[in-house]
Amino acid sequence: MIAAISPISPGPMSAPAAKVSSASPGFTDAISKGLESVAGLERNADQAVSSFAAGGSVQIQDVMTATAKANLGMQVMVELRNKALDAYQQIMNIQV
Repeated sequence: MIAAISPISPGPMSAPAAKVSSASPGFTDAISKGLESVAGLERNADQAVSSFAAGGSVQIQDVMTATAKANLGMQVMVELRNKALDAYQQIMNIQV
């Protein structure tokens, strides 16, 4: 007599792939965190400038430091974007 075919259960190869995707953050997660960080730096700089302009207890060196950090963060994100676009263009130019 022929035995019935049992349903296919997830094999040992599918379990590690699930762990890798959930355990390690991806490129998009890193970019998202970087953008959030830069946005936070810009908010801090805006608050410092507004407080200084309103006559608050913020020192000019704190304002300059906050704006310099925001500027540097933005420059890093722009360079990261440029490098990612350059890599994409190089990949697209590969002849198959």
